[in-house]
Amino acid sequence: MNKLNLFVVFRSVYRYNIGMTFLDLLAFKKTTVYALSNKSGIPKTTLIDIASSKTDILECSGKTLLAISKSLNISIEELLSLEKEESKTLLPLFLYDAISEYRKSIRENSSLLDCYSDQLNSSINVAEVEHLISKEQADRLRARYFRR
Repeated sequence: MNKLNLFVVFRSVYRYNIGMTFLDLLAFKKTTVYALSNKSGIPKTTLIDIASSKTDILECSGKTLLAISKSLNISIEELLSLEKEESKTLLPLFLYDAISEYRKSIRENSSLLDCYSDQLNSSINVAEVEHLISKEQADRLRARYFRR
């Protein structure tokens, strides 16, 4: 099975098709930022910035991309196709937490996924009704996580 098929399998197994982030990739590869830092030679702080989307992976140097892709045994193209994590500073904390918990439940194949899904949907609705996020942001989040 080639590397691209691994991504397809990962996404189809969970049926949620929300797009893989850097943290999802690390979980899928059963590694951590610390282990990747040791294996790749990339500073842990750089990897933490990439994982939190503080640093856009598209802005990383070729040397960094090559080291990460070799260490994770994926192509640079696959690495560049990863989605960003939601920005903690642009969302209300309760909504950011709901997104984090939902994504974590998917990564861990939690039996409580439906609860986390309901919590995320409710959090998006509350944030929209309370004018903490715009209708456009709410629609984008629903499209990303629920394909509505």
